[in-house]
Order: sequence, then structure tokens, then C-alpha cells
Amino acid sequence: MQIEIDYNFYEIVSWDKDYIQIQGTASPFRVYAPPFYDIASLKQYIRLNPPTPSGHDQSYSYLENPYHLFTKPYLVKVFQTSAAPVIELKSSSICVHQRKTVNTLKLLKPWSQELLYNELIKRITYWEEQLDNYAISAIRIGKLSTTNYKIKGNEIYFSSRLIDFDREQINLVVLAAFCKFSRKNKKESEAIYNLYIPNWRAFNVY
Repeated sequence: MQIEIDYNFYEIVSWDKDYIQIQGTASPFRVYAPPFYDIASLKQYIRLNPPTPSGHDQSYSYLENPYHLFTKPYLVKVFQTSAAPVIELKSSSICVHQRKTVNTLKLLKPWSQELLYNELIKRITYWEEQLDNYAISAIRIGKLSTTNYKIKGNEIYFSSRLIDFDREQINLVVLAAFCKFSRKNKKESEAIYNLYIPNWRAFNVY
């Protein structure tokens, strides 16, 4: 969702933290907010805490190797600043604004896991609506050595390595987890795969 305030655009992104964070150095800015914040409250917060756009003449350097997200390589541009770190995802690059002494890869790892979390939330929400089952209480990301997901009570744990999968593969992994969570047997699960993702066998990730 995108809103406009004083000729600047803000993309609203829901996350699992209990505070608001505005990222970016130019419009459109990205606003991370808990799901319980309504638009009016977000607009008030942004007006009271407006971001400061930076100029476009900043010099930058590139990391030696691209950074991969969902199997797509991105060039990493590193801008040296004195402010708190900010990371922006562009169509073909990742812009990192950071202090000189900070390890860029250490910044990118937790940031990429937030991207994965948002992708998983989006997929879970979709399958909840399609299959009319809203019993999942939480999803979490962690290191799983032998599987893409596991279920504990009403929570689903997904492997952090899913950031290396493409979005179609992730969609199938989430659906498989959802079927297992719903106690579907193999025949029932495969019937659901065939209905919603006819080429599911080609992904070989379920």
C-alpha cells in the first residue's frame, strides 16, 4: 500500500516489531509498521518524524560480488554516511547507507531475513484465505538443518535458507506446510497442489 504526504510517497510494509521505522533517502520511502497501526496514525507519525531526503550526487562503491535474493542477483552500492544504517532495495541493486567501519554483509543478512519474513507472511495470508483456515498463531524463521519447515503447536518455523529459493518455490513450501498444519494426508495434499499449483512436481521442494 502506498500513501502520499506533502508530495512524497510512502510504501507501507507490515512487520512483526512493535515500533515504526522509515527507510529510504528519497521518495518513495518505505514505512515499516506493526499491523495494528491504522493509516491515520501512520500519517500523523510521518508528519511528526519526516525523513530527510539525501542528494543524488553521493559517491558510492560496489561490493565485489552481487547479493542474491530469491535467486536474483543484485549489485550492492555502499554509501558512506555518519547516520544510522539504511538499506534500500531497487529493481537491480541494493543501496546501503552505512558508516565506514561497518561490515556490509552483516547488515544485509538480518535485512534479507526481514524480506523473507514479509514474503512468508504474504503467502500464509493468501493460503489462509484460499483454504479458509486461520488457526496459525505465528510464523518464525530459523536455521533448520534437514527440512524447509517444521510445526510446533500452532506455529510454523521456516528455514532461513528459503531466501535462496525463488518465489514460486517458496509458495509451494508454504502451501505444503499449510497442508501439514491442517493435518491433510498425502492424497489430500497432492489434490490441493494439483488444484492450485499444477506444475508443483517440477519444483521438488515440498
